[in-house]
Amino acid sequence: MFYVEGMEKKVLKIGQISDIHIGEDASLMQGIDVRKNFLAAYCSESMKDLDLLVLSGDLAYENAEPGAYVYISNLLKDCKVPVCIIPGNHDKVEVMEKYFDLKGKVHNGKCYYRYDIDGRSIFFLDSTDGTVSADQLSWFEEEAAKIEDEILLFLHHPPCHCDHKFMDLRYAMKNIEEVQATLARVKNLKHIFVGHYHYESVVDIGNQIVHVTPSTQMQIDPSKSFFCLSSAAPGWRVIEWGENFLETSVYFSKTP
Repeated sequence: MFYVEGMEKKVLKIGQISDIHIGEDASLMQGIDVRKNFLAAYCSESMKDLDLLVLSGDLAYENAEPGAYVYISNLLKDCKVPVCIIPGNHDKVEVMEKYFDLKGKVHNGKCYYRYDIDGRSIFFLDSTDGTVSADQLSWFEEEAAKIEDEILLFLHHPPCHCDHKFMDLRYAMKNIEEVQATLARVKNLKHIFVGHYHYESVVDIGNQIVHVTPSTQMQIDPSKSFFCLSSAAPGWRVIEWGENFLETSVYFSKTP
């Protein structure tokens, strides 16, 4: 996808990996080598020369398994670029804090923050319980108002329904209307990046575009109202973002 009005500032290259679902050890998860899938994304040619890497939730397989965080944090020690992490509904902030540097990013048990890079501002919100809390929404609106330029937002749950019969029915964000009302007031926000749904989609919500990034674990068939695996191939996203310019591409590795 390509959005452009003119290029002036440096174009930032951001990699997004979501829904990794790594277990306590190297065991297959639902018959899938999730560590191999994660590495396929992390080490891909498309992720070379990043300015920032984002892990947008569900790092752990099911219930904040410490082994997942040990594996990922050890891998990231050799990462040459900054890494921004947010939790998903299968993560627990209090466990993640033991393995990742979240200093200054956790407030009243929620992991949300602003990250500035090369004169641009990116926001991260916490939706681990299926909602974005009122405190976070107030903070986000106030902080975004301090910035004149365009901002980006990452969170785990899409702040909208995404034409995915299984996920929309069972695992959609619980306070969509409240969140959308806040987002609509943030005029310098045009692009929102999420995961959670285990498939790729783009949804317009008013003046904003929600980019749903696929999972490195597996993809879920959006046409079925029950759980149905559509692919065990990992997917991830690369974003190139400049002034009045955003281009984003989704990549899939071949099924092992």
